[in-house]
Amino acid sequence: MRERFIPAIIMLIAGTVTSIINMINKVEIVPGLKRLLLILVIFYLIWLIAKVFIHKAMNMRPKQEEENKEEEESKGEEEKPQENT
Repeated sequence: MRERFIPAIIMLIAGTVTSIINMINKVEIVPGLKRLLLILVIFYLIWLIAKVFIHKAMNMRPKQEEENKEEEESKGEEEKPQENT
């Protein structure tokens, strides 16, 4: 699943749960909509913070793999016997 769909799905689920809870508790429309807006904004901010950490983790992984490959190559070169001609 593409990462661009994640915030929409999470916010839809949060909005649905909030709306159902408001209906069960028989909350009036205006306070219920205020709660819904607050919940959606909070979940959006949480997604923005999580997105930063996800991008950092994804960018670190290729760098670590490159470093591991370089270390393996340097070890392989050191292990080769040098020929004296």
